[in-house]
Amino acid sequence: MPLCAAAAAAALHVPFSLQVALGQDYLPTRTGTASGVTLGLTGSVGGLASPLIGAAADSLSLRAALLPPAALPVPAWALARRLPEPAA
Repeated sequence: MPLCAAAAAAALHVPFSLQVALGQDYLPTRTGTASGVTLGLTGSVGGLASPLIGAAADSLSLRAALLPPAALPVPAWALARRLPEPAA
């Protein structure tokens, strides 16, 4: 399980710079706002979700608590596919 957690953490943190750059591409006149929202929102959502996931792990199991977040990339990918290409 620790190896899976380390792999998940690496997979989540590696694309941060790409996500910020994409956000700046979508808001080319507001690059500071785009990067602030991108990083700030991810930090805030993670901070709000962590206690909920921890409570679920305490009451159920670690596997049951980490399964829903592990499935989130599928709907995120489906939603991201609907985004138009940013202006060049």
